[in-house]
Amino acid sequence: MKKVFILAALILLNVLSVTAQEAAAPAPAPEPSHWTAQALTTLSFGQTSLTDWAAGGNGSATFGSTIDAKANYAKEKITFNNRLQMAYGFTQTFGVGFQKSADYIILNDDLGYALKNGFSGTLGYAFKSQLSPGYAGNIGSDIVSRFFAPATMTLGAGASWTHKGISITFTPLTGNVQFVSDPDLRARYGNEPDKLCRWELGAKLRFTASASVEGLTVNTTFDTFSNYLKKPQNLTCDWTLAISAPLTKYISFSLNCRAIYDDKIKFKSLNDASGNPIPDDEGNVKLFPALQFQEIAGLTFAYTFK
Repeated sequence: MKKVFILAALILLNVLSVTAQEAAAPAPAPEPSHWTAQALTTLSFGQTSLTDWAAGGNGSATFGSTIDAKANYAKEKITFNNRLQMAYGFTQTFGVGFQKSADYIILNDDLGYALKNGFSGTLGYAFKSQLSPGYAGNIGSDIVSRFFAPATMTLGAGASWTHKGISITFTPLTGNVQFVSDPDLRARYGNEPDKLCRWELGAKLRFTASASVEGLTVNTTFDTFSNYLKKPQNLTCDWTLAISAPLTKYISFSLNCRAIYDDKIKFKSLNDASGNPIPDDEGNVKLFPALQFQEIAGLTFAYTFK
């Protein structure tokens, strides 16, 4: 009987020892995430009030907002980079009316396979449009744009080179489709009056650069596209610049610029000294393309989600 008790005690001690070792063993390390994500949001407000102001003028209220979100994946030789840029702003001038000051959606997705010396094979997709209708003047005047009028989708294959915040992507085989959902606006953006889409095949060059020094952040992107099928020498260009400089933890100075040139977008007329359009011999106003430029600057509430 004594031997039985000793054997039972030894078994019990062995079980307790194994259990203690399992309890003391460290938990397995979680698998590393191959995703990184970040989103910068800004909000800006302004207001002017005038009452019996002898020098004249109108009171106004302004609002602006931007989102710059990134979600990137990297594992071994495969990368998948995604960026969404959105902006919306308006000015309400009392006694005059409501006008938009900013409105765009820009989405870029790039799938890459690393080669050597910073080069990689790339498959890229891009989408550009806006959120709400735009007017020639105040609300109620002629509509000159709206959601999906226009909208551009691009898909291209090629190669890219990346080094220290700079990326250059060249896709010599790129398909470009421009949608104009409103038939009344198709001629303005280069589509045939009876066609929702305009198809193009060409080459695209994209340059991006980003830098951050002591909180000052600069991001810029330049896209240019050449259509093989029609006037390849006439390049379509789209450039954006975003600068943010923190003043306090949540208040920063921001500057956002965008410039577009597309010879197919004809909206500017020749005017006389009084600003009235000059008609041609048939009495029609002839429209021309022009460089479009937008700049938004101000003090903003900024927050970065990580």
